[in-house]
Amino acid sequence: MRPPIPHAITSFVAATLLSVSVPVSAAENTRFERGSEVYNQQCAACHQAQGQGIPGSFPPQKNHTAQMYNATDGIGGRRYLGHVLQYGLTGPIKVDGTSYNGNMPAWGGALTSQQMADVLNYVLTAFGNEKRIAGEFQPYTPEDIEAIAGKDLSGKDVYQLRQTLLGQSPEQSRTKATPVRSAPELSLEKSIRDPLYVAVQNSGIVKVLPSKQAWPGVAGAHYNALSPDGSRLMVSGFKTGNVYVLNTASGEVMASVPVGEVAQGVKISPDGRYGLAVAPTQGDVAVIDMNTLELVRKIPVGKVPHNLVYSADGTLAYVTLQGEGALAVVDMRALEKQRQIPTPGLKTPHNIDISANGQRLWLRDFTGNVGVLDLASETMLKTFEVGSGHGGIDVVPGEQYVATGAISASVVTIIDSESLKIVKNVDVGVGPHGVRASRDGQFIYASVTADNHIAVIDTQSLEVVRREPVGGQFPFWLAVPGNP
Repeated sequence: MRPPIPHAITSFVAATLLSVSVPVSAAENTRFERGSEVYNQQCAACHQAQGQGIPGSFPPQKNHTAQMYNATDGIGGRRYLGHVLQYGLTGPIKVDGTSYNGNMPAWGGALTSQQMADVLNYVLTAFGNEKRIAGEFQPYTPEDIEAIAGKDLSGKDVYQLRQTLLGQSPEQSRTKATPVRSAPELSLEKSIRDPLYVAVQNSGIVKVLPSKQAWPGVAGAHYNALSPDGSRLMVSGFKTGNVYVLNTASGEVMASVPVGEVAQGVKISPDGRYGLAVAPTQGDVAVIDMNTLELVRKIPVGKVPHNLVYSADGTLAYVTLQGEGALAVVDMRALEKQRQIPTPGLKTPHNIDISANGQRLWLRDFTGNVGVLDLASETMLKTFEVGSGHGGIDVVPGEQYVATGAISASVVTIIDSESLKIVKNVDVGVGPHGVRASRDGQFIYASVTADNHIAVIDTQSLEVVRREPVGGQFPFWLAVPGNP
């Protein structure tokens, strides 16, 4: 199960309870409700409210999870599912004839053992799965999860367990990787000249390159954003619903501000006065005073907001509404929603950037598409099919290119911003999500979530010139001075 990056999630617990078979005993009912809450907050954005998944991007929980539970080869389906939740899953899979380039993050350390047991029990007794379990269902306990924890395993290791479970040997299941072409490797100092701040989600740290400092205290570090003067870093705690503000001189956590059940995109205004943080479950944008570091307002914006960008003058903020196929326009002087702009051709707008002249918005959706919206006419000029799943998007300084990641693929797609044509898909490793360019536009940085490194792309050659390990698990987003 992948984190909701829309990672914005509607509350669907009541509807789910009406549509599935509810356990009969009080204990089972309590367990079901607890698991439903975890699923709602952490899993539904990708795997969907009724467990149907998103074909080609995120596999279904309906039917498939029960089938895996019933498998008896290898370590057995019951233990295998615990491993998937604990350590993630990385590798190509096929479910009901549909292919997925699996890249699910590890949840060990992010959810408690009780939460992991609850959500496994929920998924296996919801969506009609309880009718497909062979024999009597044995609920997971926290002790079952703890017995699986503490091993030196990655999502790729769990993929091999899956293949054995399905009757294939690990050797037979490995796909022959096409060698990744790279230019001669640059040194770290030449390829990352300004501080690059990496939110490393599953390790709960911010990694700073090229200094290689690791700043702790940011549980579930998800999205991040720099203040205009570079002195402060906002980080959303995806798993905690808090927003952290760090001093970039020391790495000290200056404040931790609760904004909702889940925290997604963050951004600091061009004048440095306000920080905005998206709370998708509530449908709000939280406003934080960057001087007092206090929450001053919550602005209702619509269904499942996810991320945002400011207009060049900072008077407006454009917020993606993943649940409405639209953008909310927020007046930053009044601190209230002004109106909505539809995003035809993009049903699930996810991440967003703006051209330097403020005339175009570039949108990345949740399922493998990019759109470019003309603000004057509020029309979609073009949409592009890019790598599967969701990802970040960045208008590269100089505006020759726009770059976008693809968490369910292995490429960063480069688009020519004038001709509106895809120039190249650059292979960077499995699961690139965050994408940001250096302030001079010479390099594009991509956080590669499954391979735990930063890929550096030279914008002249459009080749990878360095892969820098982050020393942690699941690097999700990037902040770069001079390119907010």
